[in-house]
Amino acid sequence: MKYFSRKRKPKRFYVLVGLFTAMTLTAWANFTYIDHKAELTLEAGSKDDQVDSFISWGEYGVVNEMVLAGGVTSGKAQEILNSGYCLQYMDSWKAAGKIPSDFTPASQKSSSSSSTSSNDTQATATDNSGSDSKKSDTNSTKTYTDAEIDAAWKAVTTVDPTCATDGYTEYKNSLTGKTKQEAIPATGKHTYEVTDSTDATCIEAGSVTYTCSVCGDTYTEETDLAEHTYEVTETTDATCTEDGSTTYTCSVCGDTYEETIPATGHDDGEWTVTKSAGAFSTGTKELRCTVCGEVLDTETIPQTCPIPLFGVVAIVVIAGGVIGRTISVVRKAKKNKAD
Repeated sequence: MKYFSRKRKPKRFYVLVGLFTAMTLTAWANFTYIDHKAELTLEAGSKDDQVDSFISWGEYGVVNEMVLAGGVTSGKAQEILNSGYCLQYMDSWKAAGKIPSDFTPASQKSSSSSSTSSNDTQATATDNSGSDSKKSDTNSTKTYTDAEIDAAWKAVTTVDPTCATDGYTEYKNSLTGKTKQEAIPATGKHTYEVTDSTDATCIEAGSVTYTCSVCGDTYTEETDLAEHTYEVTETTDATCTEDGSTTYTCSVCGDTYEETIPATGHDDGEWTVTKSAGAFSTGTKELRCTVCGEVLDTETIPQTCPIPLFGVVAIVVIAGGVIGRTISVVRKAKKNKAD
């Protein structure tokens, strides 16, 4: 009997070792399968009962691969997003057709309701006694109040939003070890840079195109018409009495306009004697424009003798009469004396 007893113990030992090894290999194969299941196709919904465990462990990348491989139903994937988890993978799930393209998680519809729901479903666990005022740490027998658990949430990771994509903040509870995510809405504030421009002319408006360096959003603004480029194409000089003109023409579009050059007016110059005055005759002088030669004014030059001709004649006549009378008187006196 002792001999048979000694023989059976090793067999049981080996059986137990074999079972343990088989279980270990099965678990290893399962995790390896999950890590590489992006290349496989899982049966729809086959992993719905496992994702909650991976979420509680913080293995969001594994959950993402389960969803993309088809092992998680669309409803379960939406439930995960509504709870505030895996929001960073939502766009890829939509692109892969795993959830509706117009789906919006509850955490983005109302941040306040999302925070409350996350606290209730992820950060706390009700103990077996059914008490609402006490929460139990999943890794110990110590209980915490709601206020203690709420105060134990700390931000561990933040992905900033951009102008077009949402960001998120990931929190971890230092008491329960659980995590949650809160979405940060896209800012909508683009970073625009000039990427193209067309210069305006005098007949066509220009344009400037701006493009966001982050998301590629673009818009174009029209610029005002440019000023004409005028050049002098014709000139008519002004004269003393007639206006001149200057014609300007745009070298781009041919538009034209004319400016008047006022008449210059005469240049008087100096007086010129045209007839010299005599002793008893007047002379003349004139003023001509030095530019066009037009006679602008004439004047008479007085005679050089201060006494008019008729006065001189009268004096001569009177003097002759006086002289003749004197001679006559003298002759008469001489005749009387001789007698």
